[in-house]
Amino acid sequence: MKISAFILCYNESLMIRHTLNYYSKFCSEITILNNNSSDNSIEIVQNEYPNVKIENFGIENSFREDTQTELKNNCWKDSDADYVIVCDMDEFLYAEDLESKLNLLDKYRPAIGSVIGYEMFSKKFPKNYNVSLLDQVKYGIRSYRFDKSVIFNPKKVKNINYDYGAHTCLPDFYDKRAEDILIEFKLLHFKYLSKKYLYRKHLKYTNRLSKINIINEWGSEYREGKKHIDNKFKIAKKHIFKIIP
Repeated sequence: MKISAFILCYNESLMIRHTLNYYSKFCSEITILNNNSSDNSIEIVQNEYPNVKIENFGIENSFREDTQTELKNNCWKDSDADYVIVCDMDEFLYAEDLESKLNLLDKYRPAIGSVIGYEMFSKKFPKNYNVSLLDQVKYGIRSYRFDKSVIFNPKKVKNINYDYGAHTCLPDFYDKRAEDILIEFKLLHFKYLSKKYLYRKHLKYTNRLSKINIINEWGSEYREGKKHIDNKFKIAKKHIFKIIP
């Protein structure tokens, strides 16, 4: 079975090795969708992951949610893969027995994989790239916002029709018969990896917010600055539990 991943990137030099090391284990192809990265993210890919494709997008050097959503809705359409994964750099499609779940996909070929979302937390950013991120960050909280349809069959899904942020979608299918095969994965959102890391990252995102984002309040959490991040860690402290065995 061929799986192709399409992964969004803007200045992900600290995260990109973790992500590519993970998806390289089971994806036949990986494409980095680069939105004007100004750090060494792309150099890391070119020097260390020569089989990973890079596609640049974004005419203006700003964060535009509408542009990113349009890209996620269309970047996979020429793929000949059996399944595509469309995600952000900090989103890991996961199952405790991932190989078995992928074998079930290969056997039954549902249009869309079922996804249960979690937000993962760590006090320090894990910089050991020789060890899987899943072995370094195991705790998180349940997040319904991340029940995102990130894996689907491009031979059955005509249009995925993500809404802004890709948190919801209204897909169109080539075959309109109902799908009754439910194969469940987890989506681990490795965003909250140290406050200091996020303080810097959110400030950069705030400075790149486009006018259309500000008008529509897309990415409003970035404008909240430290308050949003501190509140997330406060909530996690009360509700965190072990997600990865």
